[in-house]
Amino acid sequence: MTERITRQKVAPTKRLLALGLTVTLSFAAICGWVLWHAGDRDYLHSRAAATNLVSSLASEIERNIELYDLSLQAAVDGMKLPDINSISRELRQVVLFDRAATAKDMGSILVIDRLGRVVMDSRSLVPAEANYSGHDFFQVHASRPHAGLFISRPWVASDGQYLIGLSRRITNDDGSFGGVVAGSMRISYFHSLFRKLNFGDKDSMTLLSADGTLLMRAPFDIDTIGQSLRKSTVFKQFPGVQSGWYETASILDGEKRLFVFQQIGHHPMLIINGVSLDTIYADWWREVWLIGSIMLALCAVTMALTVFLVNALKRRTAAENKLALLANTDALTGLCNRRKFDEVLSREWRRSQRTATPVSLLMIDADGFKAYNDAHGHQAGDAALASIAQCIAGGTRRASDLGVRYGGEEFAVLLPGETGQGAFRIAEVIRASVLSLRVQQKGRPDICPTISIGVAAMIPQLGLTPGDLIKSADLALYEAKRSGRNRTVVAPTMASAHRVAA
Repeated sequence: MTERITRQKVAPTKRLLALGLTVTLSFAAICGWVLWHAGDRDYLHSRAAATNLVSSLASEIERNIELYDLSLQAAVDGMKLPDINSISRELRQVVLFDRAATAKDMGSILVIDRLGRVVMDSRSLVPAEANYSGHDFFQVHASRPHAGLFISRPWVASDGQYLIGLSRRITNDDGSFGGVVAGSMRISYFHSLFRKLNFGDKDSMTLLSADGTLLMRAPFDIDTIGQSLRKSTVFKQFPGVQSGWYETASILDGEKRLFVFQQIGHHPMLIINGVSLDTIYADWWREVWLIGSIMLALCAVTMALTVFLVNALKRRTAAENKLALLANTDALTGLCNRRKFDEVLSREWRRSQRTATPVSLLMIDADGFKAYNDAHGHQAGDAALASIAQCIAGGTRRASDLGVRYGGEEFAVLLPGETGQGAFRIAEVIRASVLSLRVQQKGRPDICPTISIGVAAMIPQLGLTPGDLIKSADLALYEAKRSGRNRTVVAPTMASAHRVAA
């Protein structure tokens, strides 16, 4: 019975603790899910903003290159006019070169013959002597008739300015190479363009040529201009795709960034915006620490309250179980009392009625107890009853067996599922155990009185009640007393009476 009470005590506390833990973990999971999606939201917003920024810059740069390219094409077409070399230099300047050649950050437009010599300059009637045959913007057109607009690698002019060349081929009427029309764009144009942007401390903006040459980068470092970044991750996608994004650590400074790139129109140039992951998640991390701290505190409070309630429930359940144990236990013997016996007998009777299994009952009485009590005193009588109870408890081993102090010096043992023969054997074990107390005390008769036992067994049927079982066991006990005491008698309801003398 003590084990059953313990299980009853532990089960509610476990359920309450599991409930508190479930609620806490659920709140934590919901909070984690919300924060995770907040991080995804910030990431997607940053990627969209970077995409819009590179798209705007690509459009700005493409428009200026195309305007300058139109001026180059106009000069190429002008050189094909039949009388272009016979008109005055002033008029030829007006015919060949428009005002785009004088725009800020744009260099002179030069007409270069097939040997690389400058023959015309948009900003001077008498061009300075120079030869550009060794430059890539000249050589590419000499070897590739259909190169179109070519954008060169950066180079340093005589005044120390970094430039990129833009050139177009002059083709003679017979298809042979006739020279190039070349212009230049100052790298400072891109520097000024990038400087207007509002970057994070760890963000970057990079302009590359299609061969991986770095044309401009913010934050600006003059030593990086012209450096090859051909091994960077962007060239794993370009030119297969003209725009896209990826995450990696920069090969220049090692900072991990989200890179968004786009080709500038159809020109061999790429613009790449690198947004530092630290920048992207800066606000998110602040939210994580704030909300996480609050949630951690709430979870701690919830678990503390749960533990407090569990302990309170344990104390309450322990008190209730103690009261229940006291209410169902005989204080002197430690066996169950009559109230508990009636409750269990009624329950086991109904169960046996459903399953058609037997119920056995032992009614036990201390022989001559009144005289024993008068002769040796109440304390000795109480000790004798406690000793008999120990023998009863030792003889009932099954969890379903129930030993009871029925009243005064009378005891009962309920044996659900046990047959009459089995009940008889158990009764004999108990009676022999009581007798052994006298043997251990060298036969002193004042140690403990003997006991008489009545045994009854029934299979509950219609018309029978638990009272019939008790009455049958009482009759068997009466027969044991009448026959001389210190014996076990089986009620004739199960079989013919068995009398076993001591």
